[in-house]
Amino acid sequence: MKKVFYAVIIVIPLIFIYDSSLRKNSSSFRDAPADLPNMEELKNLIPQTQNLPTPSLNKEEDHTSSQEIPLTMGPSADQKAKMLAHNGKKSKGLKLEGLEPIKAVYRPFADYEKTGYLIVTSEFRFESKQAKMAAAQILPPSGKLIVITNPNRSWEKDEALAAFTQVIPRDRIKFAETVQAPRAFWARDAMPVPVISKENGSFAVIDALYYHEFNQDSMIAGMFGAKLEKHDYYFEGGNFMANDKGVCIMVNHGQHTLIPDSVFLRYYGCEKMIRLPFADGIGHIDEHVRFVSADTVLTDLREYKDLLEKEGLKAKLLPKPSGPYETYVNSLIIEGKAVVPVFNRQTDAEALRIYEEAGLKPQGANSSSLSNSGQGSVHCITMTYPPVPLKELSKALNLRIID
Repeated sequence: MKKVFYAVIIVIPLIFIYDSSLRKNSSSFRDAPADLPNMEELKNLIPQTQNLPTPSLNKEEDHTSSQEIPLTMGPSADQKAKMLAHNGKKSKGLKLEGLEPIKAVYRPFADYEKTGYLIVTSEFRFESKQAKMAAAQILPPSGKLIVITNPNRSWEKDEALAAFTQVIPRDRIKFAETVQAPRAFWARDAMPVPVISKENGSFAVIDALYYHEFNQDSMIAGMFGAKLEKHDYYFEGGNFMANDKGVCIMVNHGQHTLIPDSVFLRYYGCEKMIRLPFADGIGHIDEHVRFVSADTVLTDLREYKDLLEKEGLKAKLLPKPSGPYETYVNSLIIEGKAVVPVFNRQTDAEALRIYEEAGLKPQGANSSSLSNSGQGSVHCITMTYPPVPLKELSKALNLRIID
């Protein structure tokens, strides 16, 4: 009896400590949607699931070797400290910037503009296959899908090819290899941001420092024959939302507070930068705000709605699903169509209806596992580029075409 009694005394505090640690760390999870499709075309192709568990990342499930540690979406504490110190050091000379007026060289490329390319990685972790297939499915007839894959994981390329050819012709799929492919799972954060020259309408991409160190921005620029420009600040594309008129929105949080507006004006074409206060999640704007047209945004936070309307924008309020890390905002928009994260919640239908009222044709993609594992959602794992001439991928730096 004494042994049992002692065991109970020891176990109960441990349970309390474990539960407390989870609660303390919850803020590092991404408050973004999940992936469960409502698409008629896909529901017979992929098994439907409900109450999805958080997938474990063991060797058998994702073929990860014992030497490979799966990345997580948000930065670690050490990465946060490094980024804050770096951006803070860079911003010390801000007072000198007023000596010469800075002009916008580019204008932003908006999500809702004509799309030529969709980029994803070949990984289907966190039940992300449905979302990626749905994204490929809404590409325009002239659009191409570019799948970044790891040459050391040939099975991922095979699985991706089998999946994507169910929704898009094979001749519109391009595969490109880089050993850094796993670092680009969150394509929106890792890939360079597309912009358009105000002088001649040419296409360029903007490279920022990324905490997961995906160093293939020059590869992407070469892929499109695009001009590559760089700035030396840590910044993620998930915290950048813009229309084609130069109105940009971000969450003023963490290391991003130390990036001056002049950087966004010069490189991203932000004639007006709206910095919203941090609410929750990892502090990316695509968790809570997205443009659906030049003058209209969707948001799921009343506070943001009021602030954005004061800035002259029309703001429509989306419902918030009941899961702590779920949001309907983190959608992908391609030429009037939208892939919207859904969660098998009663609020799913209302969210899709609001997208319709905004003039879009929405379809749901299950994001339950992806979002509630803290790994983002549809917008986070996709990247789009305008319809520009595609150079031979073999000419791109650090890239080997495998098809």
